[in-house]
Amino acid sequence: MREPGLLRHLIADHYTLHTVELIRDVLAQHKTLQIQPGTHGLFAASPSQAGDSATGYQNVWIRDNVMVANSFRLRGEFACAIECMHGLLQFLAKQAPRFREIIDNPSLKEDVNRRPHIRFTAETLDGLPEKWPHAQNDALGQALWFRFVLASSGAMPLTPRDAEIFALFPAYFAAIEYWRDPDSGAWEEGRKINNSSVGAVLAGLEEMRKHTLPGTDPQQLDELIAHGRKRLNDTLPFESPPERMVDAALLFLIYPLEVTRNRAVEDAVLNLVQARLKGAVGIKRYAGDSYFCQDYDQWFNTEEMSSDFSDRLDFRDAHLQPDCEAQWCIFDPLLSIIYGQRFLADRSRTDAFCKQVHYFNRSLAQITAAGECPELYFLKDGRYRPNAHTPLAWTQANQALALHLMEQSVREMP
Repeated sequence: MREPGLLRHLIADHYTLHTVELIRDVLAQHKTLQIQPGTHGLFAASPSQAGDSATGYQNVWIRDNVMVANSFRLRGEFACAIECMHGLLQFLAKQAPRFREIIDNPSLKEDVNRRPHIRFTAETLDGLPEKWPHAQNDALGQALWFRFVLASSGAMPLTPRDAEIFALFPAYFAAIEYWRDPDSGAWEEGRKINNSSVGAVLAGLEEMRKHTLPGTDPQQLDELIAHGRKRLNDTLPFESPPERMVDAALLFLIYPLEVTRNRAVEDAVLNLVQARLKGAVGIKRYAGDSYFCQDYDQWFNTEEMSSDFSDRLDFRDAHLQPDCEAQWCIFDPLLSIIYGQRFLADRSRTDAFCKQVHYFNRSLAQITAAGECPELYFLKDGRYRPNAHTPLAWTQANQALALHLMEQSVREMP
């Protein structure tokens, strides 16, 4: 059970443009979807966190920023998307020595703190001093993908500075052999070969291949793309077989990256997530996820809750009771987006529209009574409650795009 949310009186099985506008009005009154960029146009993971918060969610993650900026782009708000990309470019430029060191000596990749950092402070664009699982190829792949998506759309033409920074990416991905490189992936945990990471890099390389960039070798790009495509062809719809089969991070290969290119594989990913990870409140990241398991704040103090568990995950996992994983709020609006895009691409797909509405409704129900979009709900004293990372910018971004697409779908319905 959980407390009733803000929009419970407006959630319906059928929407008109008027009722969707009523939802938008309520969300606007509560500033639910208002995501304010900070220094350098970058977004804190959770804007509610103080600058010295022990949670660390006042910091910037590359991955989260790509997801937020892309939501702005798809809603036609290009200025925020471009400003965010400029901020990421400044950070990546400061990481260039880390790229070069591993390109010159690939064995250095085993010391993950020597890899390019993926979490940093917006104010200084410096990596953080504490140990962190920076082996996150998906974050770098998404940054590459987003920069060239902006270039492909004409919203942000390439410059000599882009060539200087992004020419390093193919050489780096070749040095680490990304298609078989164990990384910590989207959830920043123990290292394994994650298809969600391989697919993100592949999406970036394929988008990059559409352009001619000084300092890059088209043949090398083709070889890298072939390696990634083979890995996905051989092992999707699973995440990292045999270690982990079903993982909600694979949804990112469908939205926003659109890298699967096979409807049967997409359906398999979607079906597995819904069959294995869908809960009463939200969607689990994966079965057996101990992050914010039941009564999490009793087992770990504030400093420990969001710390690096990549080397001691078995200790955190030992606290998890069966079926007590946290249920996340980024995935229901994401699923509504995926099914909304399918419906808008083919108006005869009323089944897709029904699922768009279903997951839209679930996402609305996750909005708190105060009108905030949480990171997740976890069991505390037997009730589902949002954790302190509320609002989460990534959830807000997905919810904003889900609402945008619902408006478009309702306009298209007879």
